[in-house]
Amino acid sequence: MSLPVRLTLVVMVICVLLANFSGVQSDETKQGEVKQTPAEIMRSFTTIYVHSKTWLAKPEFVAGQLQKEKEFDAWGLAISNNPNADVIVEIDHQPGWFYYTYSMTHQASGIVLATGKVTAADGKLASTQIGKKLIKRIAQYRNASDKKSE
Repeated sequence: MSLPVRLTLVVMVICVLLANFSGVQSDETKQGEVKQTPAEIMRSFTTIYVHSKTWLAKPEFVAGQLQKEKEFDAWGLAISNNPNADVIVEIDHQPGWFYYTYSMTHQASGIVLATGKVTAADGKLASTQIGKKLIKRIAQYRNASDKKSE
């Protein structure tokens, strides 16, 4: 075997090994996965972890507002202190402005289920608005499935 042929063979073997160990999945594995749609996730998650990136809006404020809503218990939802909950709600604040942003992400899939922005004079008011908006967003899916089953 000539040197260029050996080098080509070695490069091909390395490429095959790297592909197998780099986390690249074959088509068979991908077909076997059960993927949930965002709508299915919104109807089925049960635990929520609230994380704030600002000291102005404490996680307890949003958690408390969520728990005040009558739908929260009816849907079987629970606030968790475990960061590995089904979904994570993140709150942030734009310094110098009255904008508070939020997002709700499904942990296992990384799918963003809700995002938004509220305008409030302080973190407590922002947390109240965020909690109500999240319940309204979840209701679009939970209440729709209740109506279909009737």
